Amino acid sequence: MRDATIAFAGMLQAGELVRQIATSGTCSQQAARASLDSIFNLSPRTAEDVYDGLGGVRMGLRVLIELFTSRAAQDNLVSLNYALGMGKLGRRIQRDQARQQALGEAISLVESAWRESEDALDESVISQLGDVYQRHVSTLDFRLSISGKPEILKQDEKVALVRALLLAGVRSAFLWHQVGGRQWRLVFQRRKMLSQAEALISA
Repeated sequence: MRDATIAFAGMLQAGELVRQIATSGTCSQQAARASLDSIFNLSPRTAEDVYDGLGGVRMGLRVLIELFTSRAAQDNLVSLNYALGMGKLGRRIQRDQARQQALGEAISLVESAWRESEDALDESVISQLGDVYQRHVSTLDFRLSISGKPEILKQDEKVALVRALLLAGVRSAFLWHQVGGRQWRLVFQRRKMLSQAEALISA
């Protein structure tokens, strides 16, 4: 349950960052950097290692707590909808071995640029990650629809960042499925997840 909570928080964080970009054109730099860095962390020892510690998924834990209590707002529901969509995308990719392998190879090619820049928010890294999402995820039969301001979603750099963050969300979805995360748990075990999230955010 602890690992599943962390992974789902990672999905929610990516969803919240996408919502922020699409509606305002900006987002939390610290959270975005942690989410994008997670794409390249493919051999973690623990779930939190994917995000370089619990601090890297703090925004997602906060959104999870708000969702599972009476404090949930419309913005939280938008982030949840994106997260659930990422879960569907992750499941489809896991069932498609050829696509999964191609996606992994494409990410490994971007990794060298990421290491050289030492910053996941580097414009070139974001552009390449966005291209990876467009080629290997957007071509699935299920596609996520992003709502926001048209003038923002027409800007190439914003679209690339949204796609890169969606890719980060899919990476969290992979982790979610690996540790036994299932959508029914969000309904029947939400109290346990809420308890875990509250403990993790105060750790």
